[in-house]
Amino acid sequence: MYQAPVDIQTNRFEDDVTALLTRLARGDLPERPIAFYGSSSFRLWPSMNRDLGSLDIVNLGFGGGTYLSGLHYFDQLLAPLNPEKVVLYFGENDIANDGLTGKSTFGNFLRLQEKIFKAFPAAKLFVLETKQGPTRWMYADEVDALNALQSDWCETEDRADFVATSAGLIGENGRPMGRYFIGDNIHLNAGGYAVWTEVLRKVPGLLR
Repeated sequence: MYQAPVDIQTNRFEDDVTALLTRLARGDLPERPIAFYGSSSFRLWPSMNRDLGSLDIVNLGFGGGTYLSGLHYFDQLLAPLNPEKVVLYFGENDIANDGLTGKSTFGNFLRLQEKIFKAFPAAKLFVLETKQGPTRWMYADEVDALNALQSDWCETEDRADFVATSAGLIGENGRPMGRYFIGDNIHLNAGGYAVWTEVLRKVPGLLR
């Protein structure tokens, strides 16, 4: 299914993707995989399978990931897995690093979901809410715009669900709570992943 890469012909997130492909080539992959395809918020969650109680999960997270890089690496990372379900998490880097708006990020999301449904017509798609973090609070309006667009789109698509994961990370003042983040105030710590775990375990149809 997977082969360890010799040269993936790009410098975009190459180290992470090369390491990921090498691990996948060595691994015993599930027959009915649930692909978690996204950025470092997935990559930095090493206990994902144990926390969510599923051996069918394959973590395809890579650092710096965006919807455009998700498209770029689709054939190398996602297509060979032929997943039964796809859980997407991009958006933060699109807006904070690549300078996109929520609207243009949503446009790239639409391109990726179209490719997913074309390649895996029977697959179910779960779109995780893009989280707000203390360091990137200046982008809150664009992140909110992206989440609203994705949530509305999922309401119209029978094969897709929007998963609101951020409520437990936000304090009474409407700002993200630093205690759920590691030192960079961007990525989640164990407590933050516990919030995500509680939400994801309750999503109908996600974890069998």
